[in-house]
Amino acid sequence: MNLYRLMKMAVGHGLPRPVKLAGLAVMFRLRRRTAGVFLDPVLGCNLRCRMCYFSDPVKRREMKGIMGDRELSECAAAIFPYALKLQIGCGAEPTLYPDLEKVIRLGKEYGVPYISMTTNGQLIGSGRCSLESLVKAGLDELTLSLHGTEREVYEHLMPGASFETFGRLAEEIARVKKEYPDFKLRVNFTVNSLNVNGLRGELFWNLWHEGGAPDIVQLRPVQKIGESDWKDFNPQPLIDAYDDTIGSMINECRRRVITCIAPKPEQIETVAENQDGTVALIENLTYVYVSPSGCYKADFNPSDETYAAYNRRHHTVRKLLAAIFSRSASRSRHVSKKMNYKID
Repeated sequence: MNLYRLMKMAVGHGLPRPVKLAGLAVMFRLRRRTAGVFLDPVLGCNLRCRMCYFSDPVKRREMKGIMGDRELSECAAAIFPYALKLQIGCGAEPTLYPDLEKVIRLGKEYGVPYISMTTNGQLIGSGRCSLESLVKAGLDELTLSLHGTEREVYEHLMPGASFETFGRLAEEIARVKKEYPDFKLRVNFTVNSLNVNGLRGELFWNLWHEGGAPDIVQLRPVQKIGESDWKDFNPQPLIDAYDDTIGSMINECRRRVITCIAPKPEQIETVAENQDGTVALIENLTYVYVSPSGCYKADFNPSDETYAAYNRRHHTVRKLLAAIFSRSASRSRHVSKKMNYKID
């Protein structure tokens, strides 16, 4: 059976809790890949986007560090063989890292099935980072953070960014996609009261050159993820404009046969939702974060043990199986900012 289908069966929405837990336990026991690895090889950013914590000078001073060759190689050897997906760039800008190709090559050497990178794209558009070289090394998907479809809004919400540089990036994406047809582009558009009107009509679609349109469009209502310059988190303007903006984008993506991940109108206002102990158990095994400040868990040493050995030491499978018969695992424990979006 396809590995992605197995993973979906193990943790998929709508499945009974015992099925989720048992499926994940079986996959781990069979030594199948169960981890999503989220890697920030450098903690820094070239922009100060107003909706991001990098616009907060206090947080910006805290976010620092870069992974050395040995540190990266040890983490890769300990974790990548168990990774279902490698996501490069999570809370910082990965194109600041001097050898991104090495990161991608390591992923491919350890057989990671899918490698994606999230970026604001400015260093690619300026020519300081080669998209073609990254794709040649094995990059499967580029996730582009985009916060405006018009110059004034784009540059206001993304201080330090140039709309002309974005235009050159769009040209490069189209060229690379034509040469590497399996390469995917995902656009992550964080919607707020200022940029929501940029989703009307053809404004979004006019940004892309022939052959370079996104394969996936993800529309996210703005959320407070820390201190930032952006202060307006009122969902009402997004709800009021829904049909002509987010709703219109959903319909146009469907017409163009583009995957659209977007909230329903009733989901915009209720972003935070309770997560139970089952989700916490699943995330403990499937979510692996690596950065200059640490690798996976505080008591995990990649030079001494692997991801699999660590979870055997912590009896993770036993805990998953025990939770099948435990009522306490289904009780609410924390609130998540993750939203169950509608996918078209």
